[in-house]
Amino acid sequence: MIQHFAAWPEPVRQPLAARHLATWRIASRENQNLYDKVASEFRQAPPTPDLPLIVLTAMGHDATQAHLWPAELLREINEGKPALHAELAAESSHGEQRILDDAGHGWLHEERADGVIQAINDLIARARR
Repeated sequence: MIQHFAAWPEPVRQPLAARHLATWRIASRENQNLYDKVASEFRQAPPTPDLPLIVLTAMGHDATQAHLWPAELLREINEGKPALHAELAAESSHGEQRILDDAGHGWLHEERADGVIQAINDLIARARR
């Protein structure tokens, strides 16, 4: 994980890594109720508002997921991910999907910060129109 933060200045690098680990541990515990509680909340959620939307689909290798899940499961996830994300983008008449082949899911913001920033800037520009 530290290699993902290598470009950050030293005074913030270690606190950033420590915060990330703490957040990851909490998320890991919260994932234990993903299928029984969270999934039902998603099913009961109101429709997606019709607002500008950009869905970033990270299709690159994700080292964290590769350590946690078998290769076959990762392959199945990546095969279904583009269609699932396309459906999400299509929920808005202003939706768009951008596939990033060179970034993993968990580190998209570090591996393709340019793509994330571009999407944010594009959404801001659309909102101002």
